[in-house]
Amino acid sequence: MLFWVIAAILTLGASLAVLLPLAGAGKDESGAGDNDLEVYRDQLSELDRDVARGLIQPAEAEEARAEIGRRILRLGAAVPSGAVARPLVAIRLVATVAVLAVPLVSWGLYIKLGSPDLPAQPLAERLAKNPADSSVDELVARAEAHLAANPSDGRGWDVLAPVYLRLQRYSDAARAYRNAIRLDGDSATRQVGLGEAIANAAGGIVSAEAQVAFEAALKQDPANAKASFYLAMGLAQEGRAGEATAAWQKMLGALPPDSPWRGAVEQALA
Repeated sequence: MLFWVIAAILTLGASLAVLLPLAGAGKDESGAGDNDLEVYRDQLSELDRDVARGLIQPAEAEEARAEIGRRILRLGAAVPSGAVARPLVAIRLVATVAVLAVPLVSWGLYIKLGSPDLPAQPLAERLAKNPADSSVDELVARAEAHLAANPSDGRGWDVLAPVYLRLQRYSDAARAYRNAIRLDGDSATRQVGLGEAIANAAGGIVSAEAQVAFEAALKQDPANAKASFYLAMGLAQEGRAGEATAAWQKMLGALPPDSPWRGAVEQALA
């Protein structure tokens, strides 16, 4: 019910925003013509006063009156009575029908094709569902709610960090990896994930902070291909192309034939 009340208020507001300017349209057009006519009348009165005071010759006054008269006639010809009013009424009518038809048609289509009787789905109820029936966003929200209540759960941060990374929530991923390392200890996997999150959060730049994480990963796992690749990419970004090429060539020689990193290294060397 609340949804329909809000929808009705928003529709009314949008309709008024369109209709009110139309209701006042046309006043400017007629007002402009009236103002010009008043100016010409003032000029005629001023002309009569100048003649009475002897400031202008009668012949010149007649010429001036004739010119002002021609201007008044042109004003009347430019905006004939009813010429603006009739199209304006039609425009207002069409606009009013269009503005009123849009919400009516939209509501009709929603009632026909939508699900207005579908019950609300509060977040708490969705999070209480079976995980197998939950979406990724619901699972992430459930994990976040758990970690908000249990911030010392290192395992929870360790599970959530790579999910953040896949969802491209890089800053959240870096925070989760740091918490996992702080609570559950260091590991090559966590350090590589941290470095990747930091680099992606910086738009792909392998910063000094990311390099520290990748180097920490290699100390624990010297054969870690991802850490080696990112460190070589960092060298290339620093303009140390020769060192980067040497690092990639060394990496390529050590990779097994079926390594998923072989293609990336070959492309970097191309």
